[in-house]
Formats: sequence, structure tokens, C-alpha cells
Amino acid sequence: MPADADHKSYADYTDLRGDGRIVLYKRKDHGNPRWNVRIKVPGGTGYIVKSCRTTDFYEARRFSEDLYYQLEGRSRRGETIRAKPFQKVFDEWRKEYPATMRGRSDSYITGNIRRGELYLVPFFGKTPVERVDENLMVDYFVSRQSADPVPSNVTLRHEGTVLRHILTYAKRKGYIANAPDVPQPKMKVSPRPDITREEWQTLYTYLRRYVGQAQDKRRHRERFYLQHWILILGNTGIRVGEMRNVRWSDIGEVRTVEGEARVSISVSGKTGPRLVIANAGVETYLKRLRDFRTDELGHEPPSSEVVFCNRDGEPIHSFKKGFERVMSECGLLFQDNGQKRVPYSLRHTYATMRIAEGVNVYQLASNMGTSVDMIEMYYGKKRTSDPRNVSEITKIATHKK
Repeated sequence: MPADADHKSYADYTDLRGDGRIVLYKRKDHGNPRWNVRIKVPGGTGYIVKSCRTTDFYEARRFSEDLYYQLEGRSRRGETIRAKPFQKVFDEWRKEYPATMRGRSDSYITGNIRRGELYLVPFFGKTPVERVDENLMVDYFVSRQSADPVPSNVTLRHEGTVLRHILTYAKRKGYIANAPDVPQPKMKVSPRPDITREEWQTLYTYLRRYVGQAQDKRRHRERFYLQHWILILGNTGIRVGEMRNVRWSDIGEVRTVEGEARVSISVSGKTGPRLVIANAGVETYLKRLRDFRTDELGHEPPSSEVVFCNRDGEPIHSFKKGFERVMSECGLLFQDNGQKRVPYSLRHTYATMRIAEGVNVYQLASNMGTSVDMIEMYYGKKRTSDPRNVSEITKIATHKK
């Protein structure tokens, strides 16, 4: 066994190749009989130091040589030779992520980072990122499905998306050779709760009475803003979070081929910025809001002010309680199948009504900031059962024999 007895830091110092690339040793100051190895890979910086976890020299030699050639192969392929734990890769990724997702909303970006903090890091944290393979990811999703409450498939798919972003970053940085496919839980498609055309008329009529019955100025303001928030969301399909940040400067005007004016609203949501074209009538709702705010301030509201604001100009955070109360009072809180209607139902109502009117699915998806697949997946059945569609697809059956 060749040894360098003059080495001051190690006991049983052994240079296996004679070039310093694979050195076996024991620590003088620990009294631990197990062998350690220090490896220097050509082209790399510094040393890789590992415990061989054995007191047997020949087992330690076999372990060290195997490790050296494994690391040398990585180096030749341009891969990293220092395995990074998932936690450190995540910390790097989170700093770069906002810059790579320019165009996406702040809430989308911070929400994804938060998902990583809450769920991915606690599970994968100390695991070397190169060991995050499909089997380990399946274990992750199994563990999440045993949580209380059990997360929905949509939630798990969001977490899978974040994991894919992190692994793609790791590949780009050279920490892993390839980003493994992230298994995605199958989505269970269930009809979204919306409001039928007849129910919408009931709601529209009730809202006027609801505002008129307000007993003081504060309640009148709350009800007036709720009324117009419902009417605008139901006629634009804008997401609740998107509408919260719409300012007067985001309101514009476009023209139909016949020259008729329509309101356009610039929004920024989870799919990035887009221009939403509103149904006819939304211009009236916005004018009422602007006139109300002008009377309240004594002058025109500044263009930088959000449309749905409190008296102090700050955004109204939520209409959820008011929406639930109105829907309950007019008997529309639940669908016939027991599904509860929520503020997001206004977006679904817009989609189903537009489809029933024969709007092109591609144009509708673009206006709503979603995909054609999502439109077909969630609203296709509604379109099939709509009376107008039934008449259209069965009209040939009315010919005389």
C-alpha cells in the first residue's frame, strides 16, 4: 500500500494514481478508522471529499475509483460534478424566476414561489436535484394526496408546473443532464356553476331593487358598486383578480365592422396582459361608476385610480360576501345540482352565454385569456344542451317527407 508518511493532515495518506486525483486517507484528529477520499477532477475547481464508509482499504479503493470515473464522465459531458440539493437550486431559481416570467402578473409569480416554499422544498429539500426522478415525484404526489384537506387535482397540477420550472432551470444551469417529465394528475372535468339567461334577468332586476333599498349612504355605495361589479364581470368574463386592478386609464374604445363603439379593457392576469372587448352595455355601467365617483370627489377621478375603489381610492379587495348575500336573497346561490355559485361564476356565465350566441371559440378564448381546449373542456356540454344549439343541429329533421 503506497503511503506518504510525511503528510501532516492525514493518517494513512494514499495517492492511488500518483497524480493527486484520487487520495485515500484517514483523519488524524478524529480517531475514526473509516477511510475518506479526496478527488480532483481535471477541469474542475477544488476537491470532492467523501466518506468511503468502510474500514477496509480495498473496498474504499473500489468506491473511490468508481466515484472518480463517474465524476470525470460528468465533467466530460459538460455536467456539474457537485450535486446541488433541491433546496439550493430552489433558492437560486426563485431569484431569477420573476425576470423569466415578465408579462405574467405578480400574483401568479409570487403564488408559484409560495407553492414551492410550502410544499416542494419540505419534501425534496435535501435531496440532490439529480435524484429527483419520476419515481420520487410520484412519491411526492402520493404524499400530497394524503394531506388534510386533500388538494384538488388542479392544485396538484399547479405544483407540478412549478416543479417543472425548477427542473428546467436546473438543466439550463448544468446541474442535471435532462429535466425529467413531471407526472401530472388527471384533471376531473366538472361543469362550472354559471347563471342561466333567465336567472341572469332575475338577478339584474333584483340588483336594482337591492340598491334602491339601501338605508344610508354607506350601504348605498357598497350596493351600487357591487351591482356594477356583477354586471361588468358578467359581460366581460374578466377574472376577479384582474378586475381588482383595472384603472380608469385601462378603459378604451374599439369599433365593430359596422362602426359601433365597444368598451375595451386592458387587464393583466395569470396569462399576461391582454385587451378584453366588453359586451354592449358595459359603457353605460362604467359611465354610472365614473359619474358616482365624480360626485363623491367633486371632480373627475384620476386616471391612475382603480375603477372599483373605496372612498379613499384604495381598491375594494373583495365582493365575495356581498355577492353571496345577493345571490341568496334572490334564490340563486345554488344551482339545481347543488353546486354553490361564487364570484367566479360570473366568468363562467359570460363564457356560456357567448358560446350560446355563436361566438367563435378561438376568439372567445383569446378574449378570456384562456385556451380553446379549456373552453371546450368546461363549456362544450353547456353549448350542446343550449336550446339554440338544439334547434340548429336538429333543423334538418323538420323537413317534409
